[in-house]
Amino acid sequence: MTAAKTGYDITLDCVHCGLCLPACPTYGQLGDEADSPRGRIYLMRAHSEGRQPATEAFWEHLDRCIVCRACETACPSGVQFGSMMEEFRARVRPEVEAQSPPRGFAARARAALGRAMLLRVVPHRRRLHWMLEGLRLYQVSGAAQVVRRTGLLRALGVASQEALSPVVPPRRQRAPWPALLPAIGPRRARVLFVRGCITPEVLPEMHTASLATLRHNGCEVLTPPAQTCCGALHFHAGHRAAGLELLAQNVRAFDLRDIDAIIVNAAGCGSTLKEYGSLSAGESGVATAAAAFASRVRDISEFLDELGLVAPPNEVRARVAYDEPCHLLHGQRVSEAPKALLRRIPGLELVPLRDADRCCGSGGIYNVSHPELAGAILDEKVTHLAASGAEVVATGNPGCILQIRHGLRLRSATDPRLAAVTVVHPMELLARAYGTPAS
Repeated sequence: MTAAKTGYDITLDCVHCGLCLPACPTYGQLGDEADSPRGRIYLMRAHSEGRQPATEAFWEHLDRCIVCRACETACPSGVQFGSMMEEFRARVRPEVEAQSPPRGFAARARAALGRAMLLRVVPHRRRLHWMLEGLRLYQVSGAAQVVRRTGLLRALGVASQEALSPVVPPRRQRAPWPALLPAIGPRRARVLFVRGCITPEVLPEMHTASLATLRHNGCEVLTPPAQTCCGALHFHAGHRAAGLELLAQNVRAFDLRDIDAIIVNAAGCGSTLKEYGSLSAGESGVATAAAAFASRVRDISEFLDELGLVAPPNEVRARVAYDEPCHLLHGQRVSEAPKALLRRIPGLELVPLRDADRCCGSGGIYNVSHPELAGAILDEKVTHLAASGAEVVATGNPGCILQIRHGLRLRSATDPRLAAVTVVHPMELLARAYGTPAS
């Protein structure tokens, strides 16, 4: 059995053919070879060979990568770019931060805030809950409008990031659900459900719809209470040690006996969960269990399509455009299943969307760390959505839902038609067709 390639060896797989360039969203915006997949691979190789120091400019090219993994789909050589970038960031980040710390107060403040959020807030459910309670108070009290008028956000360089803040729903909509939910009708499967960290607080309707749809399809659903954040954001950003801690906690929390699958409804989380085995390779005490865990993970659309969807009884009359989440399409190679499920809904018209497989610019926290570049990528997506004539956009990732909603809200100032376009998870449309509204 051949050992998986790591580190420098992966970079040697790239033959620099350039077929990845048209697929790369940052290269499409910037036109700079160093901001293309093969350019970034060349930089990583040069650093590993001692020819490229860890300068601020060097890191900027690597940090501007969304890790959308579209280049992996385009690559004829099978280059594992996502794994390569995550491993390289983890190895080189400390060196870069020591040699080239962020310049200026605003840049240092944003970096410190981002690190604190990832390491001190997101993995801790109660801390995240109370932080979002504070954000809701800020939104509903009128403080947001006052602060925006002062110009303080612009002075601190965080106006773009603040505008991306999700609307936090009332607490009653974010109430927890029972750890065990019975199947509706004859039981066909027994599954474990991944709760995640952000979704229950900002998009609870996505989970409500997913749980209802699973139950209507004969699934008994268990939600392990000890689970935590999947670690996707941490691995992407190069905080490998923190990611491995979360991985280990989740592996311990999920009892795989007598279950058919681990169900996840967030594309970014699912991509990382399916890679727990490779991410933990060489980690004594967890690698074997992590590989077993990863082998049971299924995206909810993938699982329902394999199980065989129970025919939805109700019509949902809407023109729907399906937008492909990068980490579902490129990370998990799941594309047809969500569309097949949507086609099973009576009355629903699935309309074509140009470049549905192109990134929307969300990328976990990429739209927060790189708002200008993410905004330019998002603008292209919104242009195509407007041209599609869709009334509803369906996409299977919470970050994409929030990002596209933000883009439609901005564009509706010049195109009022877009104010009526809604953005939902495919399970919300299915739940509606089963007679169980998401909220």
